[in-house]
Amino acid sequence: MRLETFIQDNLPDGNETVRRDCPVCHKVNTFTISRVNGRILWNCYSAGCKIKGVKQFSRTTAEIRERVRQNYHDFYHTDFAVPESFTMFTNNPQAVDYVRRNNCMKAYHNRSADIMYDSKQNRVVFMIKNNHSVCDAVGRGLNKFVKPKWYRYGKSNRLFTCGESDVGILVEDAASACAISPVATGIALLGTNLRDVNIPELRKFKHIHICLDPDATRKSLSIQSHLSYYVSCGIVRLEDDLKYFSPEEIRKLVLKNK
Repeated sequence: MRLETFIQDNLPDGNETVRRDCPVCHKVNTFTISRVNGRILWNCYSAGCKIKGVKQFSRTTAEIRERVRQNYHDFYHTDFAVPESFTMFTNNPQAVDYVRRNNCMKAYHNRSADIMYDSKQNRVVFMIKNNHSVCDAVGRGLNKFVKPKWYRYGKSNRLFTCGESDVGILVEDAASACAISPVATGIALLGTNLRDVNIPELRKFKHIHICLDPDATRKSLSIQSHLSYYVSCGIVRLEDDLKYFSPEEIRKLVLKNK
């Protein structure tokens, strides 16, 4: 059972605390869930189990349960209709140039990434998948007149991932994730915020390198603080966007920060 689902199913009523068997380490009666002045706190007291967290809520228990349920409905939502304006990006010279300049072509040829072109919005489109099924897409405008620069087409909360390695590199955008894929699994936040609903996607990795853009140091520290409860992770400080690194440079970066 997922941690968030377990918490949802065991929320106490009022300012109370309940004690349960831990859903992560499975130790008996070591996991507590408390509701204190609008906050939900959870913690496992078993030695070696690092699961704990807190969320601020000004809602009733029933409202919290409904919000968690809706988040997971959106997360696993796969009813995504691919727009008719999506075509092969290889037929558009501007799209091909973007894919090449941002070191995404290898991921496309290796079939690690499904890349298309939106002829209506003039965007390179990266398809987001859940178990190999398209559930969403994110597009990058190909000139300064296309706003916003990045656009999410569907309602899924899933991250964009590219690669099969058990080592992940967390970045901001899909193009950077593709550039990383020959070395490690690229994981695109599609922004700079990590949501609780994305934690299950990340717990499968042996280690995650947090490689946000140079101007996002504070965000990186916040993500590391939260993510470290669930998976081994560390921050790699960059001088440039990873999509402009060669595979060898990325490989050295990963080995250096193991």
